[in-house]
Amino acid sequence: MKDDGSLWIVVPTGQQAAGGWIDDTLKQRAIEQGQGARVPLAADFPRQRVEVVRGPSAEARLQELFLRRGWSDGLPVVPPTVARVREALAFTDRAPTDVLGEVEPLKGLATVEKIAANAVMAGCRPEYLPVVLAAVECVLDPAFNMRGVQTTDENVAPLLVVNGPVARELAINGGFGVLGPGWQANATIGRAVRLVMNNLGGGWPGAVSFAGLGQPGRYTLCLAENEAQSPWAPLHTEAGLSADASAVTVTRAESVMNVTGGLAEIASLMGSAASGFGILWSGRPTVLIAPAVATECARRGMGKDEVRRFLWERGRWRREDWQNSWLTERILANRPWPDWVQAAAATGDIPPARSPDDIVLVVAGGDIPIPQNAYCPSWGFPPACITREVRLPAGWTTLLADAREAAAGLVAR
Repeated sequence: MKDDGSLWIVVPTGQQAAGGWIDDTLKQRAIEQGQGARVPLAADFPRQRVEVVRGPSAEARLQELFLRRGWSDGLPVVPPTVARVREALAFTDRAPTDVLGEVEPLKGLATVEKIAANAVMAGCRPEYLPVVLAAVECVLDPAFNMRGVQTTDENVAPLLVVNGPVARELAINGGFGVLGPGWQANATIGRAVRLVMNNLGGGWPGAVSFAGLGQPGRYTLCLAENEAQSPWAPLHTEAGLSADASAVTVTRAESVMNVTGGLAEIASLMGSAASGFGILWSGRPTVLIAPAVATECARRGMGKDEVRRFLWERGRWRREDWQNSWLTERILANRPWPDWVQAAAATGDIPPARSPDDIVLVVAGGDIPIPQNAYCPSWGFPPACITREVRLPAGWTTLLADAREAAAGLVAR
C-alpha cells in the first residue's frame, strides 16, 4: 500500500491455461441472460497479475469495482493486497505459481496465489490457507463434479468438515452454533472456497449457475467435527488417515435441515421427498448427529455402522409417495430410476442411499438434552465424499505462534 492510500492488489479472477480470462465469457453469458446490469464492469480490468486501485478512497472504490465486476459474493471483501497475499503464502510450502487444477466450468487455473487472494478476500487469517488449499483440492477432484455443481438448477453447495489438530489450532468450531455466525474460521474458509468457485470457475448466479433458490450454505458451509464429544473414530479415519492427521472432507449438500430428537426423527426426514435427488443420483447424504444422540447410541452398543444401518432401514421413502412424486412424473417420465431403486420398489419402500455405507456421519453441535441434528441430502453424481490431508508448512508451530502474537499485539495497542 502506498502513502497516497493506493492499493496494490492481486487480481483474483481466473486465467485459463491458453491465456484467456474467464471474465470475457462471463460477460457474454451475463448479457445473454439479462444480467448485464448486475455486473456492468464485467471483464473491465487490467489483464495483469497486479492492479493498482488509486486514490485516498481506494478501499471504497475497490469494493464497488469488485461488486460491479462480479468478483464478490455480495458481501464486502478484504482487499487482496500484495502484502496480505504474501502473508498468507507464508503458510504454505507450495510455490505461488503451483496449479492445483482447472476450476470448472470455465477452467480458470487454481494457482496457489489466486487461491490465497480469494482467501484474503473472504476474510481468512493467513494461517487458514493450508485448510483452504486442501478444501480446494477436494472440490477439484473429478468425483466432486464441479461442472455439475456450478451449472445445475439445484441448490447444492460444498459441505466442508475439518478434522484433526488443525481444527483445534485454528479454532474451527464443531460445537455450539457450529453452522451459525460468530466463528471466523468457519465463516471465512467456506467463503473462500465459494469465491474460488466464483472467480476461478465462473459460477455466477443467473449466468452460469441456475440454482433456483440458492441457499445460505452457498456463502459458507464449513465446520469441524466435534471429536472431543464423539464416542466414535473421527470422519477422516474412514478415508484411511490416522486420527492425529489434519484433514478436510467435502460432500455435496443440497440443503441443511434441522432435526430435533434422535435417530428415529432423523430417519423420518430422510424417508421423504427431501431425499429425492440424492436417490435419483445415488448420492451420499450427510447426517450431522448431535453429541447427545451419538453418546446414547454408543451407550446402547451402536457404532457408526449400526447407526448407518438404522437410518438406511428406517429412513425409507414410501413406495406410494415415490411413485406419485414430481420426480417420477416429470423428470423420469421417459427413463428409469437407478436399478437399486427399482429393486427396492419391487419389494417395499425406497432407502435414502444405495447402501448404508453411503451415509456420511459427522458428530457436531452442542451437547444439550434437546438434541439438534441436521440432515444434508445429497445431489449429483458420482457419489462424493472426498478427503484430503492438510499440508502444513515447515515451521508451522512457529508460524502459528508468531501469528497469534501479532494478533494479540494489535489488541494490546
